[in-house]
Amino acid sequence: MLIQNVNSALPTPQPVRLPSDGAPKVVEAVEAVEATVQALPQQPSAQQLKNAVSHINQALQKANMSMELSVDSSTKKPVVKMMDAETGELIRQFPSEEVLAIASSIDQFLEFQQGMLLKTKA
Repeated sequence: MLIQNVNSALPTPQPVRLPSDGAPKVVEAVEAVEATVQALPQQPSAQQLKNAVSHINQALQKANMSMELSVDSSTKKPVVKMMDAETGELIRQFPSEEVLAIASSIDQFLEFQQGMLLKTKA
């Protein structure tokens, strides 16, 4: 079973595999990573980060997955991608492409508003 949003104007992210697809370890790993990431405070300590990374690595190894870290070019936000270690298929991304697109749009809107404010003051 695949979950997809067909009404979105943005590119559709890769669907999440559900247990009915025969991939319960993937779902368990995704849920474990999500719970670990959400449990972290805004500015985690070094020890909290070490514990979170250890917990995530254990969950990913059970599901034969890998994790890729990068920085989004338009928002400059960190991006974490969970990939299938064998196929290289994207399983889940934090934050999602939709969230990054919204953040980029907000940034562009704020820059436009600041530019308009400066023009009206001049």
